[in-house]
Amino acid sequence: AVKYQWSDNGDIKSEGIYAERMTGMHALFAAIVQMPDIGGQPNPFPVHHGWTWLVRIINMPPWAISPLLVQTFLSVAGPTMLGVYGRQMDKLISVLATTWIASVVNLSPLTVAGKSNLTTFFDEYRSLGNIRKCKGHVIKTC
Repeated sequence: AVKYQWSDNGDIKSEGIYAERMTGMHALFAAIVQMPDIGGQPNPFPVHHGWTWLVRIINMPPWAISPLLVQTFLSVAGPTMLGVYGRQMDKLISVLATTWIASVVNLSPLTVAGKSNLTTFFDEYRSLGNIRKCKGHVIKTC
């Protein structure tokens, strides 16, 4: 479920636990989106689903967790999306790095940390002109 969960004693679980669960889900989504077709079987969630997700994120008011989710998604699927969309992806990253990140209000420590990490990610992208592939990006098959 994409919402806060209740602990056994009836309290809402912490924001940190929520963020960890959401980033895990988004990392999985990004990993699926960036996978090529394997053995003639088409990917059921091809890369255009990642594009749609990013554009929707840009077009809605950001939540406290949004910078963390965008950074997680771009870290995993960003290299593939740059390869597929090229200059258009570069423009999308530019909008995220300027207009969108400026609209994120520092509501919590999670937001501050997410914005800081995402800003560092954008700075590295600008200096390298590319997104580094994350560990485990290449899957070796037998």
